[in-house]
Amino acid sequence: MPGAIDTPQTNGGAPARRGVYHLTYPRSASNLFQNMMSKQPGFQNSGYKLFDAGFATMTQLERGPLSEWPEADRKALYESFETAWDKMQDEMNDAQKNVS
Repeated sequence: MPGAIDTPQTNGGAPARRGVYHLTYPRSASNLFQNMMSKQPGFQNSGYKLFDAGFATMTQLERGPLSEWPEADRKALYESFETAWDKMQDEMNDAQKNVS
């Protein structure tokens, strides 16, 4: 069935608890979903890890293709995404520890 998630069953028949990392963007429907979920027990709100890197990219669209940017600028942009990605990974590891 499309969209179905098979969740392993524990001995008691209840689904095992599993984590979900939900990426959203401010002022979007998924952001509304995140705001509603924040009222649920066990929800861990993390903020927008990729916002700064994504916003930096959006403000630079008039510069043309990334391949035409100076190497230093491309490297700085890549590093901002890499830093954000590392923060997301750290947060997911931390959340996994809280579930276990």
